[in-house]
Amino acid sequence: MNLVTNVNKWVVDSGPTRHIYANKNAFSSYSSIGDGEEQVYLGDSRTTSVLGNGEVLLKLTSRKTLALSDVLHVSSIRVNLISVALLRKVGVKVSFESDKIVMTKNNVFVGKGYCDQGLFVLNVSEIINGSVSSAYIVDSYDI
Repeated sequence: MNLVTNVNKWVVDSGPTRHIYANKNAFSSYSSIGDGEEQVYLGDSRTTSVLGNGEVLLKLTSRKTLALSDVLHVSSIRVNLISVALLRKVGVKVSFESDKIVMTKNNVFVGKGYCDQGLFVLNVSEIINGSVSSAYIVDSYDI
């Protein structure tokens, strides 16, 4: 059994149907959700409460900014999750290769990542807390 606990990493995963983030303070916009109003199902069939949702801005090592919309705030999550399905809905192509991941949009390079203990981790240089005026934004899909 492989338990990974690093809430500073962003894992790009084809399993989740939503983006999920553990740190409330790093959302660039945030709305609270009432206690018990929304739950997420985890891979081991347990459920956990969603505390809020909002937008998260990731500054990638490519110097581009990835804007993730409608990200769920789940403080008990072990790693932050980026949903491949939601990226694809807005035209981001995600390619998994032997030990790396590459993301493009309209044939333009967006970002890359690496394989760590079987999980594909996006190369993020920082999380931007606030608005961005002149960055390359890749919008995620609002559900």
